[in-house]
Amino acid sequence: MNSDRDLPFGLAERPRITRIRQVPALALRSAKPERLQPMAGFDAGYADIVDFIVRITEEIWVDRAVGRIYETYDHACTIYSPYGVVRSVQEVVASTVSTLNAFPDGELHHVNVAWDGNDSQGFYTSHLGFSRSTNLGASNWGPATGRRIGVHFVADCVTRGNFVHTEWLVRDNGAVVRQLGLDPHAVARRIADSQTGTQRVHSSPTALLGQAPRPALQAADDGVDNWARVMFDQLWNQRRLDRLGQYFSTDSVCHAGGGRVAAGLRNQQALMLLILSAMPDAVMQVDKVSWSDETDGVIVAVRWRLEGSSQAGALLGDCPANKPVLLNGMSHLRLTGSHIVEHWMIFDEIGALAGIYCA
Repeated sequence: MNSDRDLPFGLAERPRITRIRQVPALALRSAKPERLQPMAGFDAGYADIVDFIVRITEEIWVDRAVGRIYETYDHACTIYSPYGVVRSVQEVVASTVSTLNAFPDGELHHVNVAWDGNDSQGFYTSHLGFSRSTNLGASNWGPATGRRIGVHFVADCVTRGNFVHTEWLVRDNGAVVRQLGLDPHAVARRIADSQTGTQRVHSSPTALLGQAPRPALQAADDGVDNWARVMFDQLWNQRRLDRLGQYFSTDSVCHAGGGRVAAGLRNQQALMLLILSAMPDAVMQVDKVSWSDETDGVIVAVRWRLEGSSQAGALLGDCPANKPVLLNGMSHLRLTGSHIVEHWMIFDEIGALAGIYCA
């Protein structure tokens, strides 16, 4: 238990490994002299799984060592995104080359890496980052615009023996499209028409159990996984926005998809209503919870999906109504004591709109 820090959950004992928040970029890139956790099958020079994720990302996206993908991704890796599924390392390489050509002057900032697992079963990581770059070449969005953008992304990876074999990727493309000066609906329709977008709906359960509301989720223990699942159920499925203050501090801040920022509880409630109004029958499902013990507090990472039927207005704008819609998202929640003080809620509304237009 972590009563000394007044956390609302218990944390399992595990090795204290690399911390990245408030750490200079050069220190993050430097080779580490020793292992901080068992990493059987990994190349020498990595201290732990966080060090591995940060440094290969730097090598590929900052140093442009694109060929490192062949050395750190499985040949049959599977990458899930709102636009479909990639099933080979060559597709990952091709996509990386195309993105670097379109945004060649990018800079990269690592916000957090939460993690779980071990070298025997495989490590799970949730990497939250922020990049800035200028659109100097043709991209998936169209011809070069010359505009500079800033975008949050989250990549959740499963890695074993020096190779990433599964990844879930969410990028705030709503913010990208708007910063490029493009219309989100026009972009989404073009993606749908090109058949690169696929309607990835998982047939989630409804908010009803028979004719009655589905009962609230009950925690099986006092661990971080159950704490996160109960909170998401309370706020999203039970629609108890009045309980936001039980989990979030009064001066907490949410950095959300579309480049939106909501400061304080009332504004965060308004943001949630904006999302829920776009799919009033939506059901929230939490797929994975991981965490990190960082320099400025414990961070809990949650991979989730919000699924329902579209309604025009609100988050998704003037979209077709009553279409299946899936909003994939990743949340990183930073706690100080018993409450969340900062929330990064990253989702891709362009991908959700493309799915609607594919329906």
